[in-house]
Amino acid sequence: MNRTNEEEMKDKRIVVNSVVQVNENGQEKWIGCFVQVSEVKNWGVQGWTQIPMQGSAYIRLKWEQMDYIGEAALVPRKEEQE
Repeated sequence: MNRTNEEEMKDKRIVVNSVVQVNENGQEKWIGCFVQVSEVKNWGVQGWTQIPMQGSAYIRLKWEQMDYIGEAALVPRKEEQE
């Protein structure tokens, strides 16, 4: 039985501060970017990536647009993300 990416992602128990990578199904400019999850939704996740000296960039990803990488080893404080 073939599993969907959504089933596989949910099995990995993606939670706040998980790290995912935008795959080839994602928005072209984001492909390959690492995203730290800030919210888990039934359709996918909301997350952000830090751009040095510029701040945070936010994105919404559907389950099929990402691959699970792991847990963030370092989580910046909220004020550092803005």
